[in-house]
Amino acid sequence: MMGENLSRRERKKNATRSTILRAARHLFEEKGPENTSIEEIAERADISKSTFFNYFPNKEALFTAIAEEEVRDILALEGDLPPGDSSFKKIRIITQRILEDVIPYVHLTGKIVFTSILSNDSRPSPFLEINHLLERIVEKGQKKGEISKKYSPTDISTAIVGACYGLIFRWIELGYKAGSTSEFESILEMLFSSIKKGGQD
Repeated sequence: MMGENLSRRERKKNATRSTILRAARHLFEEKGPENTSIEEIAERADISKSTFFNYFPNKEALFTAIAEEEVRDILALEGDLPPGDSSFKKIRIITQRILEDVIPYVHLTGKIVFTSILSNDSRPSPFLEINHLLERIVEKGQKKGEISKKYSPTDISTAIVGACYGLIFRWIELGYKAGSTSEFESILEMLFSSIKKGGQD
């Protein structure tokens, strides 16, 4: 009974935390992080301000939490990727999910990425985990003979992630409210053409 109560309590805590993050995402995208107060986030999440502080020490802590949540969603895909798919198809699935997650919050994502990378926190940026996921896919592709060994898995994954976030920042620079994952296809094809082994997909 004790374990069951603890489990229920933990589920409720996780649900409240997710509600706070969802409210913050919407308000940050609508008004900008600088113009959003903790009071507004608490009101949107239907909690008290003191409850907010039980989960996050300040508004800035939300950036890291949102980044970690986004990265967890991407990493969860790894176990669902069909083993028979080519490495190129797996890379497409991962990059499409990155962009689909970004599109509703394109301006917020730009801020989160910069904050995460430039943070004084001693922990590495959570976005590095996406690089590591792509490195694993590329390395397996090289072992299967799908991907050329001319470049290292690290260099290839960096180029793919860089292209993803380069497109996101182009959307921001041009003032797009949202883009389309299809815009990334030509960029991906260009990258694939340079790393394919024997022109095979």
